[in-house]
Amino acid sequence: ISHDTLLPLEVRPCTLTPHPDKGPQMSPRKIIIDTDPGQDDAVAILLALASPEDVELLGITAAAGNVTVAKTSKNIRIVCELAGKADTLVFAGSDTPIGRPLVTAEHVHGDTGLDGPEMTDPLMPLQPQNGVDFIIDTVRATDNVTLCTLGPLTNVGLAFQKAPDIIPRIQEIVLMG
Repeated sequence: ISHDTLLPLEVRPCTLTPHPDKGPQMSPRKIIIDTDPGQDDAVAILLALASPEDVELLGITAAAGNVTVAKTSKNIRIVCELAGKADTLVFAGSDTPIGRPLVTAEHVHGDTGLDGPEMTDPLMPLQPQNGVDFIIDTVRATDNVTLCTLGPLTNVGLAFQKAPDIIPRIQEIVLMG
């Protein structure tokens, strides 16, 4: 992907839709969260799950980063269940970065990525589709998707490489660094 390929991204405002009791309101922003949850990402996921009037969470994709993708996809499901949102779609994405070996951060977030309180294993399923393909399919099928990237950009980068046609369809990318 060249730098010029990314230039068509533009910021478009959310549309206002009338609410019968409250007048004009912003429509919930359609988002995909791409993450490698340690504690900080877990809080961001909890905020999104607690804000259905502001965001329509289309799904969450896991990437390797703070810990392996097996652990990050498990952590997302733990957080979703903790929030009472076991119907959230969770997808495992890339297990390695693009162009370099994986370097994890257990020294910061602990062995699980969510070390601290005792967490039970999640019961909700991991979706069978790969997270990269979920991003591609969802952006192709849904207008005005915002990508909320909380960790490595591996899944987004791979989606852009595999399907550059989705780039102009993305409303915006919001980064947490």
